[in-house]
Amino acid sequence: MIQSNFIKIFGVAVYHSFYDNNKCNCLHFTPNAKTAKAFHKFGFKTNLVTNGFELFSNTKSSVSDFLDYILKTTHQDYFEFDINCSNPNFILFTALPINWLGEINYSSQDPKNQTNKDSIILNQTLETKPISKYFGNLKIYFDDIKKSTNSLLFEINFTARATQWQYYFINKNNIQLSDPSITEKENIQFNGPEKMTLQTGEQALLFTSGTTNILLSEKPKYKFDLVNKTTSNPSLPTNSKGKIIFKGLPVPDVSRIGIIENQHHQVTSPMYIYL
Repeated sequence: MIQSNFIKIFGVAVYHSFYDNNKCNCLHFTPNAKTAKAFHKFGFKTNLVTNGFELFSNTKSSVSDFLDYILKTTHQDYFEFDINCSNPNFILFTALPINWLGEINYSSQDPKNQTNKDSIILNQTLETKPISKYFGNLKIYFDDIKKSTNSLLFEINFTARATQWQYYFINKNNIQLSDPSITEKENIQFNGPEKMTLQTGEQALLFTSGTTNILLSEKPKYKFDLVNKTTSNPSLPTNSKGKIIFKGLPVPDVSRIGIIENQHHQVTSPMYIYL
């Protein structure tokens, strides 16, 4: 009977505030050629989890002794992984420089990493590249693995992008809008309306969240209504703010963004609603 001695060496987990459960499942880690060769030679196994992976080794010796043996044999003192992203909109809904192109690099030896018991929160380094084969790169050094008596968890964290929300209302049915406004929620107020002419030649009323940027999210966290404060149409529902013209306005499509060329290059989320 063959006895297995697999023990967990470390884990990598990716978290993102855009997702409802905070777990990011669109980043995938692939050992590069040198690391893949070491995994095969020394009997490592990877276990994929929802938001990352776990690495196991089949050894009877201590993790420290085993890694020292690998170092002496291969002269390799770290594991290296290429990172790929399967969500084409990731850069758009993530708080990264909007015009940035390149790779995101992580290293267990980055002095800006933060330690929390048996977890290490990895600092991200943005490397600018006009053409990049991978989304990013991860290096986990043997010395950092050996520092902990328990299996380490390396955390990668992302924050959702916040944008100026823009509602363009195109009044195709000539609904009477004598004093329209968007209901305030959680101290978020919309400016407007401002009359606009769209590129299509259509007339629209524009409401924006102004200097207030609202976080994008996988599932809607805010629900706004278009109301008319002085409408006389009794067929429309009402609330304390006035008659409801459009209940439950749409939330941004994360694949559609714009940029206001101001001092901060404010990112916008335009939405077009036909009344």
